[in-house]
Amino acid sequence: MTPAEPRDHPTQQRRTLGLVLAVTSVAALAAILFLPNGSEDRATHVFNTDGRPVLGNPKVGAEIVLFSDYKCPNCQAFERTHLPLIEQQLVRTGQAHVVFLHSPFLAPDSRDAARSAECAFRQGNAQFLKVNAALYARQGDERDAWATPGLLRDVARDAGLNLQAYDACLHDRAVDTQVQLDLDQHKAAGMKGTPTVFVNGVRTPAGVAEIREAMARTTPPRL
Repeated sequence: MTPAEPRDHPTQQRRTLGLVLAVTSVAALAAILFLPNGSEDRATHVFNTDGRPVLGNPKVGAEIVLFSDYKCPNCQAFERTHLPLIEQQLVRTGQAHVVFLHSPFLAPDSRDAARSAECAFRQGNAQFLKVNAALYARQGDERDAWATPGLLRDVARDAGLNLQAYDACLHDRAVDTQVQLDLDQHKAAGMKGTPTVFVNGVRTPAGVAEIREAMARTTPPRL
């Protein structure tokens, strides 16, 4: 008589099944965590970008919306690494334009920096772009309150702003309102960090290659 093949004890079977499920769950979680930033969000978001700061012609090409905080180190890295390539390869070639929206969430002086940049924009788009770049160039540690009124005014002066108009602008409640409107749009899209890039309303990783791919599969908003 052939002896029966040994069978796993029910308890051992449950342990094995539990181990398989645990490994599967960890693998699935790892897959989510290591997805490129933004690839998990495939919704198309609609933002109000009329009359906002822009790099390029707002009527030409794909719309790249950038939400950022001047105290955010990753935003500074985007400004230094990705934005020059986006400008060279996509903006100057007429394939896209970049809209800058505020999302000052890190600290109170994040909002002060955003208000300063907004007051620069009140004096012209070119002035905004100068101040935007200068604020990242002078960015301090995110744990420090480096965006002081004195530093922000120095940046405004060095960028050639009319300081009398700049000082008056800082007391204009409409500036706070606009900064908050930008921030509210970011929150409404379910975002909590910066920088966040959207291509034609779809959240996209920051690299030029990823932005090109998003441009190929999305449609620019109607102007």
